[in-house]
Amino acid sequence: MIAIVGASGRIGSKTTEALLAAGKKVRAIARHAEKLQPLVEKGAEAWVGDSADAAFLNKAFEGAEAVLLIISTDMQVPDVKAYQDSIGLAQIEAVKAQGVKNVLFISSQGGHTEEKTGIVAGVARQEQRLHALEGVNVLILRPTYFMENTFNSIGMIKNMGINGSGIKGDRAFPVIASHDIAVVAAEKLLNLPFEGKSHLDLLGARDYTLQEMTQLIGAAIGKPELPYVEFSYADQKAGMMQYGMSESVADAFVGLQEGINIGQLSAGVRDAASTTPTTFEWFAENVFKHVYQAV
Repeated sequence: MIAIVGASGRIGSKTTEALLAAGKKVRAIARHAEKLQPLVEKGAEAWVGDSADAAFLNKAFEGAEAVLLIISTDMQVPDVKAYQDSIGLAQIEAVKAQGVKNVLFISSQGGHTEEKTGIVAGVARQEQRLHALEGVNVLILRPTYFMENTFNSIGMIKNMGINGSGIKGDRAFPVIASHDIAVVAAEKLLNLPFEGKSHLDLLGARDYTLQEMTQLIGAAIGKPELPYVEFSYADQKAGMMQYGMSESVADAFVGLQEGINIGQLSAGVRDAASTTPTTFEWFAENVFKHVYQAV
């Protein structure tokens, strides 16, 4: 049996589906029962509870051959560092209590450091906790910036006719589709080909600038002249808070953008293992366009 934390999310749900299709027993863990129902219909065992609750996770991890760990983000928490650490510590406590021998952790590029990585600092602290575990095989996946993050720009594109953020428009960095992360996660959980402590960078098909991604988005949605506008960090923070983020979370995401600008989240080495198949060209035409049209 494999336990999946965050099974209702983009990565967790696709990983769960792949494991079920391969005949694995999966314990799907998330906060909301209705979001787990599609996985239950495919054969998953639903465990509904708070992933910051060590007692709940302790029961959920009982008998698990392996667990997938992910630290989700609540956009409205007043202290994002405390929130991330409460989840991370509960996961570690449950792994220890149940004697789980194999852990796959979804971290991030930048997970090697807490310095100038913004919201990623929380997974960097969890990486440190996982490395300290004795007798547990840990594989840390470090995917790069999600292509799906561009969905956050749909309202801006529709209402203002621009795409923009605090990331420099001409800064090239890798981007990845969440589906590609799930494919790797499922393969590693099925075969458990890892021992000791290790990490694997996941860097998408190639590097892109946001100017280039904006051009590809514009072409896909029939707005070929769509411009990319670089915001100041102060304006970016204000915009995030206007849309409901707490100040703590907004600061953390602005810190992430600053980290991308200075190259702090581009430490991964591109090779055959870290390069994944989905291009942003394909994503813009086959995913982003349809989400944009549906909003």
